[in-house]
Amino acid sequence: MIKVNLIGTSRKKTAKAHSSITMPANATPVVLALIVVATVIGGYFWFSSLTAQNHDLDSRISALQAQKASLDAVIKQNSIYEARKKALESRIRVIEALKRNQVNPVLALDVLSEAIEKTQYVWLSQLEQKDALLSMSGTGTSLNAIADFYADLENTGYFHSLDLANATDSAGNFTFSLKCEFKSPAPKGDTSAASGGN
Repeated sequence: MIKVNLIGTSRKKTAKAHSSITMPANATPVVLALIVVATVIGGYFWFSSLTAQNHDLDSRISALQAQKASLDAVIKQNSIYEARKKALESRIRVIEALKRNQVNPVLALDVLSEAIEKTQYVWLSQLEQKDALLSMSGTGTSLNAIADFYADLENTGYFHSLDLANATDSAGNFTFSLKCEFKSPAPKGDTSAASGGN
């Protein structure tokens, strides 16, 4: 009768299989050391990369802050210029309004003297100016001469709202007083527009 020992052979095979996987006992510290060294090197490179990124971000932040500061200065300067511009525009408007409403005495006397020269037998004895209002008094040889003077003043286009009063006879001559407003005539375009509207 033949006896087969199945258990013994299986143990030997298992032992052989285990013995092929196991490594020598002195290699474990070397492997652990390599793992530690690799971890340290990887951590160093990772830290270096993060440090470089941090420096790059810091430099970009400082550059952007400098740019923001320069833009803030420009904005502040621009607001100052805008305020100055508005103040100057306001002054210009005031000056232009004053210039439009200003009565030029030389021009007023020129136009008045032309009207007097056109009219015969009328003399002025007094002339007063208050802003754009003129008050004058004078003498004419007849009521027709005074009426011609009145018409000549109107025809100049500079004298408006004429108010003639006190045409009295004095020793053969007629004295009169006249008040009016002196201002530049309206441009021709405005006159045509006004006549077209009528």
